Amino acid sequence: MTPSATAPLLVVLAVVAAVLQVGVLPGAFLEPLASPVLPVALLAGWAATRRPREAWPVPLAAAGVLGALSEARVGVFVLALLPALLVASVLRARERRGEGTAPRRLALAAASGALGALGYVALLAQFEGASSDLLRAAPALVFAAISTALLATMCAAALWRFRTSSGGLFA
Repeated sequence: MTPSATAPLLVVLAVVAAVLQVGVLPGAFLEPLASPVLPVALLAGWAATRRPREAWPVPLAAAGVLGALSEARVGVFVLALLPALLVASVLRARERRGEGTAPRRLALAAASGALGALGYVALLAQFEGASSDLLRAAPALVFAAISTALLATMCAAALWRFRTSSGGLFA
């Protein structure tokens, strides 16, 4: 699948993930900070199997929906979603040709999902002025990071068939 063919699909998935993040997940967990961050999981899974530069529609589309459905600004959500893309981009940039094996890419998805979820929550708390509350919610944050990592890994596994190569001279 070419990047231009996958962009509309990715935007639809990002919008669905954002709506579920705001609408369904808060009611499914007793502690709202314990819920996985679905847009981060999608972003991490997509960037692990496809190229990270193809994942740019996720922060933009998801942030638009999250900003419209909450009190925070869209730009805050864009910034909060960027750590997952940054981690995936750095890890993929260090990958050499032939190293894009399934276990390696799934581990990349898990790492960028977990770190992206922690970055998402930390940045949103900082913008809301509630960063001091994060220490009290550490167990919930760890659960959110682990569950986001698992969802990112499942997303990467589901997208494995549509993966791209590790790069190289002409990739």
